[in-house]
Amino acid sequence: MSIYKEKKQKTKYLIQKSFLQVLEKKKFESTTIGDITKIAQINRGTFYLHYLDKFDLLDQMEEQLFSDIGNHIDELQSRYLPTRTFDIEQKQLADSLFSFIEINEPILKIFLSNHGRAGFHIRFNDAFSEKVRFNLEKHESFYANLKVPMEYFLSFITSAFLGLIEQWIRNGLDKTPKEMTELYIEIIFFIQRK
Repeated sequence: MSIYKEKKQKTKYLIQKSFLQVLEKKKFESTTIGDITKIAQINRGTFYLHYLDKFDLLDQMEEQLFSDIGNHIDELQSRYLPTRTFDIEQKQLADSLFSFIEINEPILKIFLSNHGRAGFHIRFNDAFSEKVRFNLEKHESFYANLKVPMEYFLSFITSAFLGLIEQWIRNGLDKTPKEMTELYIEIIFFIQRK
């Protein structure tokens, strides 16, 4: 990597980190470029070399988060062996996703709070839903006998899983990713038994 690209990445990281620090105290709507540059200790011109405005900054950060979670799911999916069952894959996927959430908790905590931009929850749900759809389509035998429209099924699955994530974040990550996976699996088994 060239020195210029490395410096650019470090500056973008500094801006993003400073932005998150501002969002810990102020709502997105009232956050200014000046707030961000003051914490980052850079001038406004440097900010504008990297981002058009605070909306562009937030869009890029959200897109990176959604891309990372999607790549994470794709990479995990590519390692599955065809002989494994869907249940084992679900457990591994859940464990991996809870680990990813744990790593990204600081940004998710802010984006899911009332300090983030309105609609993040919907955008996060949509991105997550598309990945779930993509992975379900690889298991046609699983949903072949589904008696409800796929959109409703996806809505239920993603909303339930994201609800667990949000509650876990609100609880300050009071459980390990492994404990969250066990909790998730227990809930699924409870629903199946009923």
